[in-house]
Amino acid sequence: MKIFDVAIIGAGPAGIFSALTAAKQGASVVLLEKNQILGRKILATGNGRCNLTNKNIAVSRYHGATPEFIQSVLSTFSQFQVMEYFESLGVLLKEEDNGRIFPRTNQASSITEALNFELQKPQINIRTNFLVKGIQPGTVWTISGLHEDQKICLQAKNLILATGGKASFILGSSGDGLFWAEKLGHSIITPHPALAPLETIETWPKDIQGLRFEGIAKTISDGKIILESFGDILFTHFGLSGPAIMKHARYINELPAKTKIELHLDTIPEETEKTLDKKIEAILNANGAKAVKNALAGVVPAELMLMVLKNLSIDEDKKSSRISKQERTKIVGGLKNIVLVISKTRPFKEAQVTAGGVDSKEINSQTLESKKIPHLFFAGEIIDVDGDSGGFNLQWAWSSGYLAGLSATTKIK
Repeated sequence: MKIFDVAIIGAGPAGIFSALTAAKQGASVVLLEKNQILGRKILATGNGRCNLTNKNIAVSRYHGATPEFIQSVLSTFSQFQVMEYFESLGVLLKEEDNGRIFPRTNQASSITEALNFELQKPQINIRTNFLVKGIQPGTVWTISGLHEDQKICLQAKNLILATGGKASFILGSSGDGLFWAEKLGHSIITPHPALAPLETIETWPKDIQGLRFEGIAKTISDGKIILESFGDILFTHFGLSGPAIMKHARYINELPAKTKIELHLDTIPEETEKTLDKKIEAILNANGAKAVKNALAGVVPAELMLMVLKNLSIDEDKKSSRISKQERTKIVGGLKNIVLVISKTRPFKEAQVTAGGVDSKEINSQTLESKKIPHLFFAGEIIDVDGDSGGFNLQWAWSSGYLAGLSATTKIK
């Protein structure tokens, strides 16, 4: 039986980069993936456009492991090296707001196609539709599994687990790697959704589902601000979603059970209540004959304004000239502070990223090798590290995949 230098379980971004890095060092590699195609999560990122990194990578944008652990890994393959690498493959890139980097084609397939071409190296053996059934450590690793209903046994000198967490299991991340890591003796930080939509007790968001605006969201518990974020906010049939909302999930899931959690939305953050009041007063005075719903239709999206008026019990058809100062104050407050009570985060199948995973204290930050079992490495989301939205999680995948692939090749002999 052939003994590979490196076996990698999981062909997401971290696994693929591990394979390419190891192969570049001359190692023989077997890449195992239970899906039929490689890199499914890459195709889903950035709404199908692939936000492959961010120019403003900083340790402060990551959570879970210690800053020192995260910095050690990120420094091995920076965002600028990622950009240089993909441009060397012929993928032109562009920068959008907040430093987000995308392929100029706006198609994630540009990234996967470039990677798939690179994977066609003779020293890389790819097995898709491979379901791992057993992992046995020893002088060499033995990996048994099913491939198209046939039992197969493979051996390798080094093993890299790059199976992801539990988020988006429709794309293959079902927590398999966490099961194997725990079975091999590693501690697992309980996984929970890190980037996920939020469900609200209030049902009125369903009436304006699909409506999106740019604003500030604050999670408040026991009178304390847990997190404040700015960006796109989306109303849905169950509550709220959008980039500014989903990052609150990790913090909400860390709060004690039965804690009352409020989300406060500011629909016009660039204005103070005082300046907004003056502007709305001017609008109402200039449009006295109009119904208030029509006069204020240009302040925020019309559907949102109607919902604010409804929630404040202000007649939407009332003439603007008849709106009292007290009602105007209520409208300003309603626009600056919409309060919703969060019941829970949406499940893993709707989450983009997993918080939790293999405890980083049991992993060497310089090599990503297990401190418990020699020749075992970890890469990607399986480790207890998660980043903010905006390309930070893919950067972690590239950096950790590179480091794991490079480190595994130094232990071939």
